[in-house]
Amino acid sequence: MKTRSIRSRLIQFMLAATTIPLLLSLMITHMYTRESVRDQTVEENVRLIYQGKTNLINYLDNVNRSSLSVYSDPHFLSNLMLSPDNYRVVAELYTTLQSVMNTNPDIFQIYMHNHLTGQSTQITSSVPRREFRTEPYEKPEHFSQGQVALGPVHPSHSYGFPPRPADLSEQHVITFYRAITNVPSDKQLALLAIDLKLDTIITICEPLFAPEEELFYLLDETGKVLYSVNEEDIGREFGDKKLLREITGNLNGYYDGEQAVSIYDKLELPFAGWTLVKQIPHQSLYKQSTKLTSIQAVIAFVTLLIVIFGTLWISIRITRPIQQLASYMNEVQSGKLNVEVDVNSPDEIGTLARRFRQMMDTINNLILREYRLELANKTNQLKALQAQIDPHFLYNALQSIGTLALQHKVPRIYALLSSLAGLMRYNMRNGEYMVTLKDEIGHLEKYMDLQQERFGDRLEVVWNIDPDVLSVPVPKMILQPVAENYFKHGKDSASGLASLSISAGMAGPGRLKVQLSNNGSSVDPKELERIQDILDDARASRGEVSEGEPLSSIGLQNVLLRLILYSDPTAELSIRNLEPQGVAVTLEFNVRGG
Repeated sequence: MKTRSIRSRLIQFMLAATTIPLLLSLMITHMYTRESVRDQTVEENVRLIYQGKTNLINYLDNVNRSSLSVYSDPHFLSNLMLSPDNYRVVAELYTTLQSVMNTNPDIFQIYMHNHLTGQSTQITSSVPRREFRTEPYEKPEHFSQGQVALGPVHPSHSYGFPPRPADLSEQHVITFYRAITNVPSDKQLALLAIDLKLDTIITICEPLFAPEEELFYLLDETGKVLYSVNEEDIGREFGDKKLLREITGNLNGYYDGEQAVSIYDKLELPFAGWTLVKQIPHQSLYKQSTKLTSIQAVIAFVTLLIVIFGTLWISIRITRPIQQLASYMNEVQSGKLNVEVDVNSPDEIGTLARRFRQMMDTINNLILREYRLELANKTNQLKALQAQIDPHFLYNALQSIGTLALQHKVPRIYALLSSLAGLMRYNMRNGEYMVTLKDEIGHLEKYMDLQQERFGDRLEVVWNIDPDVLSVPVPKMILQPVAENYFKHGKDSASGLASLSISAGMAGPGRLKVQLSNNGSSVDPKELERIQDILDDARASRGEVSEGEPLSSIGLQNVLLRLILYSDPTAELSIRNLEPQGVAVTLEFNVRGG
């Protein structure tokens, strides 16, 4: 198969060995770079937000101190308790409130409501105004004596006073509320409301983010936006509910959402639970890392192309001589033994080709000098044996004698002649080298039928054949020569009942075992050792039977050699003595398909 060739495997290996590390390197580098960029950015922005928080705290502390400056006037509290009809009292209150307004340039206007006299006063950059009311124009929710509070961002208004052209234009402000008490008593004398412009807050917040790439929000404790890049968001509720839930209960930290990384920090002031929130979109955060990854991807792609071309060149350079050598082997397999091997590369493949050329020369010499002579010799021997007798003549003669026996009503003679004829017919199947075990057992049964007639009740034959192995292919004529050895050399004529047992079955997966055992005379141990040596030599040499060998060893050699040649190179033939007497011959070999 193409996919199993060395070239394809080499290409696959080299591509895998380069592509996988490159892809892993890109992935790991990209992930590590993103993590590093995120951690570094978060760390830098935590410090930056902390600095902005510190500036806001200082700013609000200044506003708080400005509101406390009313207590610096020794007459302010007493003036609150005097009649508002006194011009001097009114002038001094105006002066004190005007001095508070001048302490901070962000103060847009000041409103004060005197609970004792019901007088409400508005201080702006123009002429101050006053009027009497039963309640202040507005005050923050849950506001009690002695507290300070910050209201949400809202458009400026005139605290209920009629508008006038001289008033400043409307703008967004936040209101700082302070309850003025009669120190050391906690009785509230007046409510002071200071409207602050957002100029300083904006000035503090603007350096904390990049307007083109990042978002920044200043949220109050209710989640409303005090400051945002988008002015339309100011005064509205913050839209990211997940982030609001994350901020709740935490003083500071960061949150990596689906679209952006958010860094937040809360002001630790009792009257201002503001939260600074900076959002860095992933697109802006990972812009540099994405650019770096893109550059690495281009480099990896170029490297991969170089590797692919290099791999193809190397694989073709290596495998082309192998393919040439394989084609030469195919020619040899087809019978062309004088093929000219033309592979002259200076590497290991060239060495292999030269060794193959030398091997073919040696094989040709061996075939010409030995194998062909041996084949001719064996052919001559076979022709000489076949010329000794015409088996067809004997078979036809036996058939004629059998017919005559039936005519004279002697069926036993006919049965014996039929068995003998069956033996002759089995031997005449010269074109068959492999038969089924069933055929081989049938041939042995005919032979034993003739021996049964010879010995009568003095011979007992026991068959133990597994039916599942009858269809197994075996070399022809491997059982009858072994059984014949018993009658030639093993049967003791002076003994009583002669017994011969034949068994066959599987000794393991794909391995057949056939055993012939008898109760005849045991083989002398020295003779048994000599026979086994002869069998071992036959296995090693597969040569000719030496002259002068006993017939028993010749028959066993022949069986073993045919088992090795036609069935299995690992075939075994063993002979051993039984107790108290007898001999067992065991054949064991792997089963061929078919």
